[in-house]
Amino acid sequence: MTRKNVGLDNYYRSDKFKRILHEYEELGKSGIVSFLNSEELTDVAEYYHLKGDVEKAYQAANYALDIFPGSTSPLAFLSRLALLVENDLQKAEELADEIVEKTDFEFVYLKAEILIVKGNFKEANLCLKERLAFIDEYEKEDFILDAANLFADYNQDDFTEQWLSISHKKESSQYKEVQARLLTNRGLYKDSESILNDLLNTDPYSNVYWNYLAQSQFQSGNYQESITSSEYSLAINPDDEEALLNKANGLFSLGNYEDALVFYQKYIKVCNLGDSHIINVTIGHIYLLLNNIDQAYKFFHEALKLSKSKAETYVHIAMSAFDNGYINCAFQLLSKYLPKTSNDWIYGYACLARCSFELGYNEEYSQYLRNAIEINEIECMDLLGDLYPKGLQPKDYPYFLPDYSLINTDMKDGLNIL
Repeated sequence: MTRKNVGLDNYYRSDKFKRILHEYEELGKSGIVSFLNSEELTDVAEYYHLKGDVEKAYQAANYALDIFPGSTSPLAFLSRLALLVENDLQKAEELADEIVEKTDFEFVYLKAEILIVKGNFKEANLCLKERLAFIDEYEKEDFILDAANLFADYNQDDFTEQWLSISHKKESSQYKEVQARLLTNRGLYKDSESILNDLLNTDPYSNVYWNYLAQSQFQSGNYQESITSSEYSLAINPDDEEALLNKANGLFSLGNYEDALVFYQKYIKVCNLGDSHIINVTIGHIYLLLNNIDQAYKFFHEALKLSKSKAETYVHIAMSAFDNGYINCAFQLLSKYLPKTSNDWIYGYACLARCSFELGYNEEYSQYLRNAIEINEIECMDLLGDLYPKGLQPKDYPYFLPDYSLINTDMKDGLNIL
């Protein structure tokens, strides 16, 4: 949940934090009065969360609030849990509004992040810039790099670059970390990996750096290298959720489905983010690849149970069904649930068009094709491009006949998710 950086990574290994954690845990055993402040108690909550113990994380944060009502750190922590784990935007905003010190940096970051989650990126940027104007010079650099890191978390490359450009600490580890993430997002993988390897030479026990390196290697198609980096991270912390997910993704991409299942299921056990429904869809997808329909059903239904957006989860399941040759099942799901997705949803429309093509529904195909082109041209190129002359742009597809010789003659039956 937290914006992970190497500062936190090192802090939780420090003697100072070990003392704080020991004092807190002794407090739970003996009931003695605690002399820990709200920030230290929130550090404990954050630590538990990163270790995967969500219940203890909530306990520590709520204990801090009992002693320090209106305190920034525990309220910000609980607000971000509501925002990113519980997917409850209203609760996140209500908790943020309880913070007394509205000029506190942590409150400003939180308000900016809430705006980002809402999709109001320019407003979030303005919120941070306005606060920057009133910050003391000695604190500005930390604020600037934290702002850059926040936008990097949400893949807002232009804003990330804007904040990095005004930093004067270009040799700092935090600057280089965010710079590496930006380079990865822009497809400059070798440059990103060079920076991350330099950082690892300085701090080889940083899960954060190993995880970012694994992600860059994965995106560049170096799956085995990504797995190796993930294993280094897991050697440091066997329960590191990002490392577990990175390794699972690498194994899946290499076609090592059985081992990928093991690591996806380990990830689900420790993950703190609200994405476990998507991972359950992925596991169901793997079971379809392995022709184990009963297990696929189990994980698809678990995904639906966990999801707060059932229609969009059904679309993910439909696309899995399509990929595995269950064209009619995919068509039925997409026809029913795409109209129920949110207004900004852009996935599955080209898949619905392809299903109608494969099933011989020519009139429907023409309609779905035009709709898909309007909503997501990239998906159209991926799923429909092979039906048309090479190099043809999606906007021109409706003016050409698709290649009917490519109709799938090996469609599968027997999958019913409805």
